[in-house]
Amino acid sequence: MMNIKVKNHCSQLGNSSQKGLSLIELLIAMVIGLFLMGGVITMLVSTKGSDRTRDAISEMDANGRTAISALRQSIQHAGYPSMHNMPLDKAFFTPTDTVLLATPKCRGGAIDRDEALPRDMQKARDRTKGDVITIVTLADNPCNTGQASCTTAADQNDKAKVFTDCGTIVAPATSFDARSVACSADPVVGMDNTMDAKIYSTFRLGSGANRRTLLCDGSRSGTNQAIADNIEAMQVLYGVQKDDGTAVYKNVTEVEAETAWSSVTSVQIALLLRSQNNILQVNSDQTQYTLLDNTITIDSNDLRRLFRVYTTTIHLANQNKGALLQ
Repeated sequence: MMNIKVKNHCSQLGNSSQKGLSLIELLIAMVIGLFLMGGVITMLVSTKGSDRTRDAISEMDANGRTAISALRQSIQHAGYPSMHNMPLDKAFFTPTDTVLLATPKCRGGAIDRDEALPRDMQKARDRTKGDVITIVTLADNPCNTGQASCTTAADQNDKAKVFTDCGTIVAPATSFDARSVACSADPVVGMDNTMDAKIYSTFRLGSGANRRTLLCDGSRSGTNQAIADNIEAMQVLYGVQKDDGTAVYKNVTEVEAETAWSSVTSVQIALLLRSQNNILQVNSDQTQYTLLDNTITIDSNDLRRLFRVYTTTIHLANQNKGALLQ
């Protein structure tokens, strides 16, 4: 009988195809994986940083818009003579003005005109990081003639333009009591002396823990209203109109020295806002920011925050005495 030997080629092929990766191949694969993982991590970190920057800028923009809107709404009414056209001698509460020590009674003698009267700290003044501006207007009677108060839209006088201060800009009043009527410039039912129907709206930065909060002090509402946060500095310049109709912008000290308040026809406002938190990975090389003509130096502890300047020019319709363009 013949013995036949058969080689197991399948077994040999199987063993050949089951070879593992060599150590070098494993190391190469690990290095490539680490590079890929590093790229993904870098992209995620970069995306997260971009999101934080975008959110911070959006928050600053929102604060800037809120602050500028509140300032514009009050300042554009500076010197408003009421609907009865009783011109004010000055549209702002300035350093030479007398601080009111007494509270005049409104018509009837039972109602005080103001809950919060102007003080020295509310006079317009220049400060390194936070100028102060106080707008003066005459109060309209918000109610229809003959009504002592008005609680519905139908009872309110649609011709009345100014009857509240900056303290009610954020949350407008929905009704007006007898005090609003008796303390207005209405010659029949308002103040006995029309010039006593003044409303004062002060804008300033706070102090201490509130140093970066834009505040409104309203004489009619008697409130200290927070308008916007994270405002590093505020500068105010006043446009003094020249004979040729152009305006030269000056600070309080300069306008006061020239006794030029009656020639102020516009106001420029600049706000320097900062981000709520540190955003940058390293300190910024920019340590100074210019508002209008005032340069602000950033504290070394804040150089990882974002900063942005917001400016606006507000023309005073009640003070514009310039010649009409032909």
